[in-house]
Amino acid sequence: MEANREALNQQLQQIVNSLKEQGILDSLFSMVHSLKEANGPFFLAELIPMFCHNVQTTLRDLNRTLEKEPVNYHDMNELTMKIKGCTSSFGARRLALACVTLWRAVDNKNKDGCGSALNGIRQEYQTLRSSLDRIVELERRIVSHQA
Repeated sequence: MEANREALNQQLQQIVNSLKEQGILDSLFSMVHSLKEANGPFFLAELIPMFCHNVQTTLRDLNRTLEKEPVNYHDMNELTMKIKGCTSSFGARRLALACVTLWRAVDNKNKDGCGSALNGIRQEYQTLRSSLDRIVELERRIVSHQA
């Protein structure tokens, strides 16, 4: 059982290292991951779905705000800063960089640029989400081997 748990931990580390090499995650994610030592074994498996929910909710709000005429660029800016902060503090590097593109379009009051940037954020989020789902599954399997 210990050998299986160790194999799962190695698999998890390989996934995280690969995501870092691809620039999808950065070192902040490792710091977030290490917090499970102090917060319990379910910490990351619970944090990731909350992170995903927050990103999805903010993306929905950004879409709704952009669709309203005239576009409220103040609200767009607030929502962009919210999603940028969330992704940066989680260690989602490429998603945070995509948010910078949106912020620039909002700052320039460029509606088409905002739409394009939102599409880029959605694509980066989908890439990240599938990887995070694999991480959550491995975390749960690791925890089940600790019991």
